[in-house]
Amino acid sequence: MHPTFRNPPHPRLLEDFANGTLDQIQNLTRAIRLWVLVSWLYSDEGYIALSSPFTYADWRESFFGKNYKDEKQEDILNYSDPNCACNKTTQQWLTKWNVSVNDWRHSLQKQIAIADADLDKLLAEKLFAQVRKSLQNDFDLLVERHLLQRLTRVTGRSKNYRRVDTIPPISSQTENSNPDSNLTPKTQAYLAATLGMFSFLDPSLPLLADQFSEEVVDEDNHRVFLYVDYLVPESSPMQDAVDQFQSELQEMWDSQNIAPLLLTYRSAHQDLIKECVVYPVCIYFMDRAKYLCAYGSTPRGEINWYKYRLDRIISKRLESLDWQDSRVPQLLKEKYQENNLPTPKTVNDMLKEAWGCDFYKETALMVLRFDRTFHQSYMQGISIHHTCTAIEYDRAATLIKQYTPNPEHRSALLQILQSRPTDDAYYQVTYRETDYYPLRWLRALGSKVEILLPWDLRQKRVAEIQKTKNLYQ
Repeated sequence: MHPTFRNPPHPRLLEDFANGTLDQIQNLTRAIRLWVLVSWLYSDEGYIALSSPFTYADWRESFFGKNYKDEKQEDILNYSDPNCACNKTTQQWLTKWNVSVNDWRHSLQKQIAIADADLDKLLAEKLFAQVRKSLQNDFDLLVERHLLQRLTRVTGRSKNYRRVDTIPPISSQTENSNPDSNLTPKTQAYLAATLGMFSFLDPSLPLLADQFSEEVVDEDNHRVFLYVDYLVPESSPMQDAVDQFQSELQEMWDSQNIAPLLLTYRSAHQDLIKECVVYPVCIYFMDRAKYLCAYGSTPRGEINWYKYRLDRIISKRLESLDWQDSRVPQLLKEKYQENNLPTPKTVNDMLKEAWGCDFYKETALMVLRFDRTFHQSYMQGISIHHTCTAIEYDRAATLIKQYTPNPEHRSALLQILQSRPTDDAYYQVTYRETDYYPLRWLRALGSKVEILLPWDLRQKRVAEIQKTKNLYQ
């Protein structure tokens, strides 16, 4: 026999479902939605439509329909099918589960102070007209309340759930109480919206944001926004895989039992797929993607640091290895035995040493010249990197002499410098050799910046510019 859930949504039950007091309308709305979700999952209809175990995508297809999209709020609100669950109001859900709306109104208003107009608005609200992240968080809350189980030992990187064998009494968890009841609803909504802007960075942030407020950002009044150029499409299977991998890494880091990992990685630069055994240190968002900074065997076949782009890790699941496993590189074992494993501070310190994202590459000195007018308008006073400092014209000549051992190259660079205005802006910066990030930054400035040192990098830019010119001739 399957367990069933037929508890009516009386105020005390909703209070246990809620993420805080029912006096806050966003908590009441979520509590009713959770009640509907549990009622459906543990009903005959739910059992027939959705078997265990299941993923969020499986539930979405069963609950909304095969072609339903939940990426953007405007797409959801404009979904035309009147029979879709996304278009059902709170009143329709109450009626579906044989709840007298008038009796429920009366019992709720005896429990909390809610105006008739607010209650009418709640009854007319489309409970499930929510984006994926918000609904995904509902599942995570049901796991916390032991109304669903999260399966970890499964193939694939999407979250897998199963119904529980016995439905426990529903009770509030102290850690799910409102983070700060002294905050006004407006402040809570602002904090939630701000956290929501960073949801691409950490998959746990939307859940934290909803603990403050579920109110949708009012774009007419919210004045600060964040535009992020992120390569992974929102609400896509790729994002699900990246978020799942990141969540598993975070669980490992939180446990303090950090083990070597076996990764299958698709390297675009090397044009190959390679298994790598690494010690995972931290995740950085840089250069439009999220990267795992790890030490171990690299796609190049070296034992070194490497940045693994999360969306290019094609392993089906996170596979931990024992430290005695023969696949763990000897250099990594020695660091473990010497209690000298790298930490996030190691990565941060290396990033501070030189300009660039490939913090493990060799460093070199670069001398740049900026057009004086351009510099005054756009560059003066901005920060490129800790090591980037303005220098005098004569200092540029000294650095060229010091860092150009080839006499012909040195002579050519000094002649070029002599032909340049002395009142232009000159800078020196330490950068990571062959790192794409500084090169892309310099390319974007076009003729407004000139590389004076090193010679090889300057010649590389000359060749690139010539190739580009050939395309337009």
